[in-house]
Amino acid sequence: MSASISSALPPSVASLNGNGNGHKPQRTAVLRAEPPKPRDVEELCEKFSEVCESAVHPLQIAGALEFDGWSDQAVRKRYGVSDVFTLAEEMYRRVPRRPAEPAPQPDAWQVSKWRPALHGLLYGMPTVCFAAAAGVLVGRGVLSVMIVALLSSWALSQALAYLGYMRLGQGVPVQAQRVLLAGLGAGIVGVLVAMDLVSVAIPVYKPVFIFGLGLGSYMLGATVLLVLGAEALLFAALAPGVVGATAFLLLGRPAHLEHVAWAVLAATPLLALGLAVARTSRGAELRHRPIRRPGTKAPRLLTMADVRSALPSAGWGLVAGGLLVFPVAVGMPSHGGVNTGALIASLPLALSMGAAEWMLVWFRRHTQRLLRRTRKLGTFATRTRLMLIAALLQYLSVTVLLIAAVTMIAGKSGLIQPHWSAVPQVAAYLALGCSMFVSLLLQGFGSRIFPLAACATALALEIMYRHLWVLGQIVICTTLLAVLTVYAAVALGSAARHAC
Repeated sequence: MSASISSALPPSVASLNGNGNGHKPQRTAVLRAEPPKPRDVEELCEKFSEVCESAVHPLQIAGALEFDGWSDQAVRKRYGVSDVFTLAEEMYRRVPRRPAEPAPQPDAWQVSKWRPALHGLLYGMPTVCFAAAAGVLVGRGVLSVMIVALLSSWALSQALAYLGYMRLGQGVPVQAQRVLLAGLGAGIVGVLVAMDLVSVAIPVYKPVFIFGLGLGSYMLGATVLLVLGAEALLFAALAPGVVGATAFLLLGRPAHLEHVAWAVLAATPLLALGLAVARTSRGAELRHRPIRRPGTKAPRLLTMADVRSALPSAGWGLVAGGLLVFPVAVGMPSHGGVNTGALIASLPLALSMGAAEWMLVWFRRHTQRLLRRTRKLGTFATRTRLMLIAALLQYLSVTVLLIAAVTMIAGKSGLIQPHWSAVPQVAAYLALGCSMFVSLLLQGFGSRIFPLAACATALALEIMYRHLWVLGQIVICTTLLAVLTVYAAVALGSAARHAC
């Protein structure tokens, strides 16, 4: 039997396993034949084609050769060159550069199309409360109180949002909640101080003062909920005020329901504050002090560097709010001090912020794809600028459609009486809205100082030339849009801006 098995094996193997004479078989290692080595440099280039085509320096090819087992002695004997690096240089010259396409990366800017629309609705819904409150807010100092409340809350909420997003970006959500909770309290104190100062300068009725404080509190509470992604809670806070205000307007603002209107309007800021506090206080980490070693200091919630970094955001919120409310503040002398164009454009501009958010994401996604696919910096800059113009035109188109829809609905419901004389003011607001969109786009890419300086200059010019009324606003807002767009085309044309 053993002889038959041995006869079936190759002779070399059979002799190693014994010859059937009673000798004990010996352990052996079966040697595998190595693949044939490339005969010349051309074959070697074919074997290392991927490395050679993607290499930016011969050292990369030399490293691949050494990793494959080639030494100076081996290449000298096989190919007649002095060393591995000389062979790598020769291969680098022979093979043209054809870098391999990078592996597709996950789209970090893939967001739901409905979320920006939802945010736009959340931005626009409070305007219904303003329309209802206009019928019950009477007395001296109403406009001044509203302007101070809006400007202070806009500035503080922008700074608060910046600090909250900064902590979330650092991957510490618990710390972000603590910052937002502390900032919410500090912001309310700031609004209260601003309201006290204006009430010292101008006698203000208590209901007006309370409404202004509620407005500022709502803005801060809504900011906290939006930063934490709690849109559903913000909807719950807005529901009583918006539903009650809408019913009050549809019923023709009856005098006997004014107290009910006040109650439902007051419910919204109270709910926004309560839900914001509950959302930021959630989790055991916020109810217990962190454990630390003896002799060490507790981590600081915020540093002075953090506060300084939030100042441009606060300044931009203040200046942007000033640009938006300035036409309302100065009024229109030919229409009894009521700026119909500003009333027509206010709600569409608030709703258009949802479209602006979507366009920002759209622009960011497309520039990231372009950055991966384009090899020439000039081509990248040209295409990026074309996408900037496309995004701006898309935002403008959406805003025009929103203005047309709101004007038609408001006119048919009898809330306002649209007239062609309001078109210039609407045009000024359109230019301002586009300027705000470009400013937000620049801030999204880390450029915060230039938009702040440009908007502050525009506001100063509007105040200086307020006697020109809507003509001055059109010229200044259009110039602001042109300046910001040109700067964005130059700044965003740089590939370094899109690297993060």
